[in-house]
Formats: sequence, structure tokens, C-alpha cells
Amino acid sequence: MPRSAQFFIPVWLAMPVVGPLVDVAPVSTAEVGPSWHQLGQHWRPATEPGFNPGWARIRWNETGLLYEAVFLQRHPANRARRLNEQTWELGDIAEFFLHDPITGRYLELHVTPENHRLQLLWPLGGLERFRSGTAPLDDFLISDPRWVESHTCVTADHWTARAFIPYSCLGLESPPQAPVLRTAVCRYDRSRGPELLSSTARLTEANFHRHQEWAELNLLPSA
Repeated sequence: MPRSAQFFIPVWLAMPVVGPLVDVAPVSTAEVGPSWHQLGQHWRPATEPGFNPGWARIRWNETGLLYEAVFLQRHPANRARRLNEQTWELGDIAEFFLHDPITGRYLELHVTPENHRLQLLWPLGGLERFRSGTAPLDDFLISDPRWVESHTCVTADHWTARAFIPYSCLGLESPPQAPVLRTAVCRYDRSRGPELLSSTARLTEANFHRHQEWAELNLLPSA
């Protein structure tokens, strides 16, 4: 798949959820349509050999955002077995990011095929302190297992991840009228050994945390 603006949208239009969230069945590849956005590798002129396609969409209701991702892959796996292990070192993951540009805070949520999570809330400058060694990762972990809700489903040729993120995770009203949030869905694919990264964002480097390059999130009104 060559690099194309078709796959790296500057504005993500989120449709409202119709019906209760708990009744939403696992997503299949046959359901991927115009409201889904493809993951790719914008920082490369073309995707790497062995690239497995993936798609994501976002919907919303009065209390939060529903992220859904579908990834083509056989036998996805991650060795994490409890909340807040370092999942990016242990196997395949879906990553969901949401940034508040007013406060500079953003959340980072990892979901494994086995539905284990890593939950992080980064304040302004937090990632830089962690990477420089002046603050431990524990300072940014969210240990409450009820902070968000997630579900996964693994089939013969793909896996899906769903995460419901309340607006309150960023201290926002329900639903927020301002500011314009920024978001991205990203992926670690280890089906061929070393991680193969992909994202919905227009990243100029293979660094998921470049929130200035994430899409703006626009919540479309109910019909």
C-alpha cells in the first residue's frame, strides 16, 4: 500500500452510537466500511514487506468514546497476563490515544488480543520525564481496572479490539464541546518477529506520541 492522504485523515469524524454499547457484537472484516480508517506507515514511502492491514473507527455517546479496531493477522498473541504490564515489549497490541490540547494531557491505552491492558495518563511533559529517566513509568499508570472498558475477539485470520473511554478520563465534560481533541489508533504487529508499527495518524516519524500529527476529533451530531 503506497502512502496516500486517503489513509491519513486530518479530521476524524466520529458517528454517534446507535443503541446500547453492551449489545454491540464483535466486529468482522466484512463490516469495515466508509466510516473506518486504515492504518498505515505515513513515515515510509511504502509499507514494509509482510504488512498486515488494519482499520479503526470511533463512535461516541453522552458519556464517552467507543474505539474499535480490526487487524488482519493469524495467531495474534501477547505475553502480558495482568493489568499494566509493559505490553509493547510482550507481543501484539492495539493502542488508542486521546489528547487534550488545552491541558496538554493525553491518555495512552494498550489492549492485547487476550484483553489485558496498559493504562497511562501523560501530563504535559510527562513522557519526556519518563524517557529521560527522571520519572518512573509508575507515576503515569492508572491502576483502576474500571477506568475504561475493553473487549477483544480473535478469529482464524483477524482480531478485533474495542475500548470505551469515558470523557472523565481526561477530566472533560460529557460530551466535551471544547477543546478540539486529537486522536490516533496505532498497532504493534509482531507476527513476523520484530515489531511492525502502523497508525491512522500522519506521522512523519515512527513515533506514536507525536500528538501534533494525530487527527482532530469531530463528534458528529445525532440524526
